[in-house]
Amino acid sequence: MDKILSINDRLEDKKRKRHKELYRQKAEALQRIVQCSSCQLSCAMCGSHFDMPDVVCPPASSYPDLNLCESCRTEYNDFLELSKGGKDPDIFWHNEEWVSLWSAWLDYHKAIEKFRTSKEFKQLIKESE
Repeated sequence: MDKILSINDRLEDKKRKRHKELYRQKAEALQRIVQCSSCQLSCAMCGSHFDMPDVVCPPASSYPDLNLCESCRTEYNDFLELSKGGKDPDIFWHNEEWVSLWSAWLDYHKAIEKFRTSKEFKQLIKESE
């Protein structure tokens, strides 16, 4: 009887391994979201890649300010001026929905930054090292 394997133990072990793998995948996805949202190699808004051959993706611990391409930077500056009431829209697509788009995008980046500085995210980074 000592040589009989318990099916319950094997099922629990399989379940534990599956749970551990799922946890790892979720943690990696979250780290990529946070890291890639601040990548120096691409525009934070449109995602177009910059031509910087000697630069590598920043580690998860360094997060610069918003990195925008020239086109997105001019749109962002227009958004800032319109948001402050500094000027009337001079381009037809600078409508309420466009302002809402940029506002939501900024909220998204603020939320990522807030999460990145949370103790739970810092713990996740330590666990993965």
